[in-house]
Amino acid sequence: MAFVPAPGYQPTYNLTLPYHNPIPGGLRVGMSIYMQGVASEHMKRFFVNFEVGQGQGADVAFHFNPRFDGWDKVVLNSKQNGSWGNEERKMSMPFRKGAAFELVFMVMMEHFKVVVNGTPFHEFKHRIPLQMVTHLHVDGDLMLQSINFIGGQPPSNQMPMPAKAYPSPGQ
Repeated sequence: MAFVPAPGYQPTYNLTLPYHNPIPGGLRVGMSIYMQGVASEHMKRFFVNFEVGQGQGADVAFHFNPRFDGWDKVVLNSKQNGSWGNEERKMSMPFRKGAAFELVFMVMMEHFKVVVNGTPFHEFKHRIPLQMVTHLHVDGDLMLQSINFIGGQPPSNQMPMPAKAYPSPGQ
């Protein structure tokens, strides 16, 4: 049976890196950003940034950065006014080289909740107001298969597809 997204939840598939695009409708509490990908066999690192704008020096509300560097870890941080904040490090690595993964960022009132392969991984307290976050930036040693923004209303310029456009079950 083919996967059919619910109306208003239109994932983007087979993305080219770097992925650096606006977050549809803006970031808000109750939203989840669901990603599927495969870590490179030769992975050194990759990152997911929730950014304020799209320029080279944009502030980063949340920087999620798995690193395979002999001291495998995930670095979490934010950047304000061109300066990185206090780094949080998780010395456990939820990703495996060459393996598929599911990565979910849940936007909560006080923090981002990160879930990897169905297992809660970390909670990162907000350091920059959510309403300022406009873009999602993903790059590094991975193949990004899909990104899906879930929660809230679809942006007003994107109407859900009519029900008849969806394949019937079993097709």
